[in-house]
This record gives sequence, structure tokens and C-alpha cells, in this order.
Amino acid sequence: MPEQKIRIRETWELEEGGTVTVREPVEADMPGIRRLYDIVYGGSYTLPEISDADKMKWVIHDSNYLWLVDEVEGRIVGSVMFIKDDALRIAKTMAGVVLPEYRGCKLLTKTLRRGMDWLMREEKLCDLIYAVVRTFISLSFHRDLKSLGFVDLGVFPNVRKIRQYETHTLKVAYRDAAILEERRKGPLLIPEAEPLYEICRQKLDLEPALVERVALPEYPPEEKLEFLVEDSPDVEQEYYRMKKSGELKYDFFPFHYPQLRLYTKDFKNLAYLHFLARDGHGSLLGIKTDRKDLSSFLNNLADYVEALGFKYLELALPAYDREMLATAFDANFLPCAYFPAFERTKTGQRLDYVVTSCTFSSPHFKGLKLTEDTKPYLLAYYKIYSLKLWEDLQRA
Repeated sequence: MPEQKIRIRETWELEEGGTVTVREPVEADMPGIRRLYDIVYGGSYTLPEISDADKMKWVIHDSNYLWLVDEVEGRIVGSVMFIKDDALRIAKTMAGVVLPEYRGCKLLTKTLRRGMDWLMREEKLCDLIYAVVRTFISLSFHRDLKSLGFVDLGVFPNVRKIRQYETHTLKVAYRDAAILEERRKGPLLIPEAEPLYEICRQKLDLEPALVERVALPEYPPEEKLEFLVEDSPDVEQEYYRMKKSGELKYDFFPFHYPQLRLYTKDFKNLAYLHFLARDGHGSLLGIKTDRKDLSSFLNNLADYVEALGFKYLELALPAYDREMLATAFDANFLPCAYFPAFERTKTGQRLDYVVTSCTFSSPHFKGLKLTEDTKPYLLAYYKIYSLKLWEDLQRA
């Protein structure tokens, strides 16, 4: 277990009276943290950093995480977590929560700002921080995130299901405008990804994309793949070895780790996946195959993971490979978000990504609370979804 180093511990005065201590947690806080999330989410919170005691203990000691809790009179009343990647110079914030009686004093917003300042401005560890945010939170909190510098860059329909399907939004805060100047200009997109980019382009003042339609090669039908499943601690180690050696395609997905490996008996076809069985959320973290028809491979894979209980499968693709984007679209991985400057190469250049998703049920939009910044992305996604459905019907 890595040694814990306390980096932030401060006492703030509350406008309503009293004080709150903002600090990093210790192991003794674990029961209080769990109670906080149980109270707010009714015991249904799925993030393993919270739901798994061993994972929580590890995170408390892991220097790649910055976890801030809010304590009032010995009680944990708020929490927010950041995880960073030093090589990519990015961070993700997640698990933000505060007891209802402390929401009026903007405690979560203030705690978020403290973590962002430490990561991006004081220690200068990150160029950008992103968040995936539920759409059914209050509109005022969406406004609070905007005041912190977060920009809406896409949506994830049907991304999770506990009591009902949830749609989330992608929000990104850049340290300054210079970060976007470091990105590779002129993304090479297919028409189906252009609407999302155009919304993003207007928000961030980016250059036009180079858009062309791609005719995919036609391949003779191949035998349907039959996968076996491995769920063991060895999966993660093997994945990183193959990723480092350059053997995998579709292998960029920061802050996700594989729990499952799908493979054929001859080991010529492999897929590594992150999966939370509790809510059906999955991410494709890399594949290896000897098949030329990658669209057929992805369709086979999607059919198989749906049978395993996946309700949603996500895939991030570089915004400079039209054939890769067209292949994913053909296999029902539909563009839903555009992330400028997501990856940082060894030379320091930043690359844009198109985030795609494959949902295994029709979109559910009940209970959404959409801001004017979020709504255009959802409308664009629904047009993309309808277009794909129409194309599939015409082929039938």
C-alpha cells in the first residue's frame, strides 16, 4: 500500500454559520464516506472506489487520486474525487456528492474549485479536467459547473441503468486557451460525426473539420465468432503488456482498466473490456484480431456482450481516421461526444477524439434536465441514431 501524503487540509467559514474542514480522507473515514453515499443514493451507487472497501482503501493512499471530503463537527457531509494521468496531463473528476442540507451553500462547487486549482494552477499537473455528469441533477449545479469553466462537449444516452436508464453529459475544463492551440488541427471526420463537432467548434472557436464520406470495403461473410470469457487479476496485467507492445487497436481510454478478456479458442481474436455488472455499463479498451472486416468483428462482440448483461458499450476513436470512424458507425457505435485535445503524444501534441456508444435498447430520455448547452448535443445524437436506424431498415 503506497504511503499517504496529505496535500490539502483547510478550514472554511460557512456563510450560514459554522465551519467545514476540507481535507483528504484517511482510512478511519471509510464508514462515514460510505454512509454519505448511501444516504444520497439510497445504497445504489456503483463506482467501485465507493462500493468496494478494498478499492476505497487503495484510493485513499494512491497519489494519482486527489480525494477531498468535507467534514462538519466530525461528520462527512461532502465528497469529490479526482484521478490524474501525469503522462497525458489530464484528470477526471467524479463521485461528487453533498448532503441535501449543505447544497444551498455551494459546498460541492467550492470543493471542486479547490481541487481544480490545486491540480491545474498550483501544482500545474494537468492541462484539462473532465467530468461525466448526470443530466437529472439540478440545473443550478450545471450552471455552477459552467462557472468553474466546464464546457459541454457531448452526451451519453442510456449510459447506466439502476432504477431507470440515465443519460450523462461530457464536460471539460481547460486550464487555458493555449491547450487547444497544442492540438492537431483539421480533424478528418465522416458526415455522421460532423454535427457534434460543429456544436463543439462553435463553443471553443475551433477550425472547420475536413469531412468526407467513406465507402467501406466489402468482405465475404465470415463465420460468427464464438468467444470465451476470462475474468481474473491476470487480465489487467496482460492488457497493459499488449498495449505497450502496440498489439491492440482501439486502446485509448484513460482511467479505465479491464476486468474481462474475451477470446476465441485459437487466440486470434481478443477484446478487453471494462464492465460494471451492477448498472450494465461497459467500455471497450482494446482488440486484437486477424479479421479484416472490423465492422463484423465489432458486431459479433456487441452481440456477445449484450448476452453477458451489457446494456451499453463505449468506444473512443481518434478524430483523424475516417475509415475507423465509419467502421464503428457501421457496427452501431454512434458518435455521441467530441473531446478536443484528449490525448497528449510523446511530442506534446494533443489529439482530438470522437466518443462513440453502442446502446442495446432504444434511447430513454425520461426525467432529463437539459441546459441550453447540453440540449443541442442530445438533439444531434438523436438525428444520428435515427439516421442509422433508417439505413439499417433500408438494408433489411
